[in-house]
Amino acid sequence: MWNGKRDNKAIFSDHWDEFLNRFGHRVRPVVIKEVKKMLECGSFANGYAEYECEKCGEKKKVPFRCRSRFCGSCGKVYIDNRAENMAEKLIQAKHRHMVFTIAEELREYFKKDRELLALLPQCAAEVIKSWWREQNKKENYTPGIVTVIHTFGRDLKWNPHVHVLVTEGAAGENTIWKTIKFIPYNMLRKRWQKLLLDEIEKRVAKREFKKLKNRLYKEKSEGFYVYGKGEVKSEKAAIQYVGRYTGRPPIAETRIISYDGQKVKFYYVRHEDGKRVEEEIDAIEFIKRLIVHIPEEQFKMIRYYGIYAQHTKDRPKLIKMVNDKIKELRRKMSKWRIRIMKSFGYDPLECEKCGGKMTAVDVYYKEYGSVMEIYRKRVEAEVDKKIKEVEEMDKVIREITGGRIEPLYV
Repeated sequence: MWNGKRDNKAIFSDHWDEFLNRFGHRVRPVVIKEVKKMLECGSFANGYAEYECEKCGEKKKVPFRCRSRFCGSCGKVYIDNRAENMAEKLIQAKHRHMVFTIAEELREYFKKDRELLALLPQCAAEVIKSWWREQNKKENYTPGIVTVIHTFGRDLKWNPHVHVLVTEGAAGENTIWKTIKFIPYNMLRKRWQKLLLDEIEKRVAKREFKKLKNRLYKEKSEGFYVYGKGEVKSEKAAIQYVGRYTGRPPIAETRIISYDGQKVKFYYVRHEDGKRVEEEIDAIEFIKRLIVHIPEEQFKMIRYYGIYAQHTKDRPKLIKMVNDKIKELRRKMSKWRIRIMKSFGYDPLECEKCGGKMTAVDVYYKEYGSVMEIYRKRVEAEVDKKIKEVEEMDKVIREITGGRIEPLYV
C-alpha cells in the first residue's frame, strides 16, 4: 500500500512482489539480493545497537543499515567513502575527465553478456597508454588512469559507457614526470573503435558480428565518440568528480517528481541540448529500468591502470595528492557517527532529551540476539564451572583429612 512517499524504497515496496510474480524467472540472483537488502534496510528485525545517555539514562535503538549502493539511505555514505578512498590514490597532478562511448548497436551484446563490460575500461585505458608509449618509446611513458563503468543513460535506459580520469602527464623510464596539454581526441576515437570491436569479435559469434563490424566502420568513419569533459585541477575537484561519477545510482531520488502508487514521473537533462525532459512511466517499468544496472557480485565497476595500478614501480617516486596526515584524519572521520553528521546534518549519538552523549550498551543480532546477554550467560557458565571445581576440591580435601583441615582458597 502506497505510503505517500516518492522514493525508490516506496516504489519497490509497493510493486516488487508483483514484479517477481511476472518476471521472477528472468531476474538475476544479485538483483534479488540487493533489492531485499534495500527493502529491509533500517528494520529492527534485522538487528540494532542500543545506546544509553551518560547523563539522563535515556535509551535509544539504532537499526543496522544495509550498506548497499542501491539503497537511497546508504548510497550517499557509500559514495562519500568511495570518493575519499579514490582521492587518496591520486597524485598531485592535473587530471582530464574523458568519456568513451559505444555505438547503440553494440549495447545489447553487453546486456546479454555482462562480462563484456570489462572490455570498456580495459580498451579505453589501452588506447590512452598506447598513445603515451608512442610519444617516446625509450621513455615508455605511463600515465595514471581511473575508469568508472556506467551502464545507464540519463533516461535510465541501458547505455554502457566508461568515464575516465587520466593524468595530464606521465612517468617515464628516465623522466620522473612529463606534462602534456594536448590530447588528440580524433585519434583516440578511431583507435577506441578498432580496439573495442576487435576485442568483442574475439568473444562473440564471428560471422554475425563481422557484418555489424564492417557496417559500423562505414557508418562511423570518425570512430566511436570520445569527448573530454574538462580538467580536474585540484584535490577538491578530484573528490567532487569521484563523488559524482563513482557508485552513483542510476537516478537520484531528487529527480523523482511524483509517484501516485502506480505511475512514476521523473526528469532528466538531455545531453544533446541541455533541455529538461520529463517522463512518466508505470512503476513496473521504472523497476525494470533500475535493476538492469545492478552489477554482478564482485564485478569491479572502478578500475585503475598505469601508475594507479597496484604495485606499480612509479608510485613511490610521485607525490600523493592527499598527504598522510590528511589521510589519517579522513580515516578517523569515516567512523559511523561522523559520516552521519556529514551526510545528514545531525549527531546520531546526541541525546534528544538532554543533549548528553550516548554510548553503546548492547548490540542485537537477528541470528544471535543480545551480545550482552550472550556474554552474561558465558560468564555465568564459567563462574558455575569454577564453583563446581572448588566444591569438588573441597570435598576431596575434607575426605583425605577427615575434616580436620579447612581448605584455604585465595
